[in-house]
Amino acid sequence: MGGTLFFCSVHFVDTQVLPKWIVFAVGGMIWSVVSCAHHLVPFDRCALLPHKCIHYAIVGLIIIEICWGICQLPALIQHGIPLKGSLDNPAGFAASLCVGFPFCLWMLNKGRDRRIIGQVVAWAVIASVLLSASRAGILSLLFVYAIWKRRNLRPTRTIQRIGLISIFLCSVIALYLVKKDSADGRMLIWRCSLEMMLDKPLFGWGMNGFEAHYMDYQAAYFKRHPDSSYVQLADTVQYPYNEYLQIGISFGIVGLLIVIAWLIRLFRVAKKNYSSEKECGMLVWISVCVLGFFSYPLMYPFVWTVLLYATFLLLKDTIKFPSTLRNVGVACLLPLSFWIGSLIIRRVKAELAWTEAVTASAAKQTDRALEHYQHAYIGLKHDQYFLYNYAFELNQIGLYDSGIKIANQCRELWADYDLELLLAEMNEQRGEDTQAELHYRQASLMCPNRFIPLYCLVQILNRNERQNEAISLARQIVDKPVKIPSFQVEWIKKTMKEYVNKSDN
Repeated sequence: MGGTLFFCSVHFVDTQVLPKWIVFAVGGMIWSVVSCAHHLVPFDRCALLPHKCIHYAIVGLIIIEICWGICQLPALIQHGIPLKGSLDNPAGFAASLCVGFPFCLWMLNKGRDRRIIGQVVAWAVIASVLLSASRAGILSLLFVYAIWKRRNLRPTRTIQRIGLISIFLCSVIALYLVKKDSADGRMLIWRCSLEMMLDKPLFGWGMNGFEAHYMDYQAAYFKRHPDSSYVQLADTVQYPYNEYLQIGISFGIVGLLIVIAWLIRLFRVAKKNYSSEKECGMLVWISVCVLGFFSYPLMYPFVWTVLLYATFLLLKDTIKFPSTLRNVGVACLLPLSFWIGSLIIRRVKAELAWTEAVTASAAKQTDRALEHYQHAYIGLKHDQYFLYNYAFELNQIGLYDSGIKIANQCRELWADYDLELLLAEMNEQRGEDTQAELHYRQASLMCPNRFIPLYCLVQILNRNERQNEAISLARQIVDKPVKIPSFQVEWIKKTMKEYVNKSDN
């Protein structure tokens, strides 16, 4: 379990999240093999590791994660960088602490020493989430604590519902006002995401549907609304910041209904057969459900690990499989485990080859880098980030035809601003100005507050003797408001101003 929270490796290009998912997959494979062995030669697995030990282990992991975050306080004080612990960003840090918070509350009902430890860790979780600046995490903690506390207050069901809804709405409004621009940016994302859902409402776009199409929808929105108030807030987006939208986009209304039915089933079980363990499992699920409205907790394997354990706590006394079904399950599970193991080995080899390629490229060892990219391609040809990296390398060494081929494969999996710029640059190098112009215009529509696509378009228009269009676009660049000041932006605006003045003279 600890590996899904802390394991990192410099041997992978993604040093933070991917290693944790590999640990998660390996752990799942080992669990499957142990389950099959338990079926063939029964033994008491619970005697090896009682449930309470897992509860305490989760609290212990949370304590370590908080200490990891405390070590980052100097960066928060000096540079205003929120805590992120062992994760890649504050959202993952907050999500990990939030799913561990119910186990701290569980300890408050135990003996004096454990109650004190639970109180200290619970307050440390609250403080850490506040310092992470995760609004979704703060809302999740408030909601979980309110539900847990209601047991002592014993209000009527109507008061409970009104109280929880009021807490939720007031917290959402307050947290919206804390970072209004960021919240408005998410409104744009949700608006375009809903358009995606409406286009394929029943079964959705598939697993990678959001990344493959979202930025095209954002570009289409700004093409229809060039003067939108969202222009200055637009950015490249890889996730809808809402797990329910993500499920709806990937699997449609059918997928959402299945998830809703599953949640209803879990909460009914928790209510029917109440115990402190089931309450803990229910609070974990509630924490993730609240986080899912405004964040992406399901991107992190530790959250999945705790969710699976919470599900076990809720369902362990209610689901009984007949012996025939168990036999079929074992017959399928064992070969499936070995198949998953082979996939893990293949993926790790490909990731290591990719890392070698990046290292060789940084050392200007072009032939060696290409050799490793070719080896990695076999296992990573469906990974959009690898394909982009590969195409970028081919562009750097002047292999534009091969680079465009790989980039087009990437484009099928990923609509992205940087990918559009890369395709435009390679087409421009090949003398395909028409294609380059299309990609630059698409990049500009995806992120209309950026300057590079417009500057490159002026160069193409000027080169093709379309002076009026070039001058008109140059004037737009000169008058364009700046989102984030930088030397590059100032240079572009200065160059375009000189171009306009020269044309006027």
